[in-house]
Amino acid sequence: MKQQNQKKNVPIYFYYIAISKQKDSKDTSAYDIKQIVSSFSALLPFVVAKELTERKMDMKSSEKVVWLDSFEDLKDGNYNIIFKSAKYNHVRHEIDTETMRELGTRKRWQDGDEEKTHLCIRLANGQQRFLAVHESNHYGISIKCMIDYLNAQFSRYNEETDDKYHYELSYEIMPGDDFLTSLKKARTISSLRLTVSRDDIKDDFMDFAGRSEISDDVEICFKRPKGAKKFPENLIKAYYEDMQSNSKIKRISISGMSASGKFEADTDLIKMKHCLTVRAESVTNEVDSEDFFDKAQSFISETGQQQ
Repeated sequence: MKQQNQKKNVPIYFYYIAISKQKDSKDTSAYDIKQIVSSFSALLPFVVAKELTERKMDMKSSEKVVWLDSFEDLKDGNYNIIFKSAKYNHVRHEIDTETMRELGTRKRWQDGDEEKTHLCIRLANGQQRFLAVHESNHYGISIKCMIDYLNAQFSRYNEETDDKYHYELSYEIMPGDDFLTSLKKARTISSLRLTVSRDDIKDDFMDFAGRSEISDDVEICFKRPKGAKKFPENLIKAYYEDMQSNSKIKRISISGMSASGKFEADTDLIKMKHCLTVRAESVTNEVDSEDFFDKAQSFISETGQQQ
């Protein structure tokens, strides 16, 4: 059997990460990203200092144990983070694929293969949120799993330290340019929908519903102008470009007709995707962490995502 190639192509996806904080009603202090960065920078060593048995989190739905393995704080809201995971309850008969000699069942149900997944977090100048580059690893963990893990650790951090605030991370997909390209397939566009936060709508109508009776997200629907087949292309492009900045728009959805029938385009369904060619470790063929973070930073710099 041939030796594994020492280079591998790794898919990466881009996300925005925001960290909100809950405060007492009497606290009139403004949201300060520097204070958020300081607390997140304190969270990571807080987690890593714990024993693995305390650090791990059991994701029962996927039968995986997840933990924060290591991190590098590059200062000013920039981090290189490595998570590890292990899938349990997966016992199979093993075989040597060269000699075809049966090896039996050498795993117990609680044994799992250790797997790394990388997360590169950067804070752009003038932004109130972070850019995240997530290594898409079939055997690793998703961005949602990472966020759930960090939120659980933030809860413990708040209980065990004197930080008076409660923090919560959330993430949004950074859509790729294919969203705009896909609009060219539409012969007609009948509706344009924007999803925004309820708190960003300052209108008396919002007072009709109690806080628990309406979703945190509100959808604004624009109907096509009378006599027109489409919305102005520069209008949709402007909304899209605004969404990728520090915008209040969370999602854009388009409905209409194409040559083949019903047409829909949605920024939630089109992620910004890229592939990095990175070194692979000789034995496990996993991504070489140092090379991954170097290549991720180079790509961020080249695309101008971090100003």
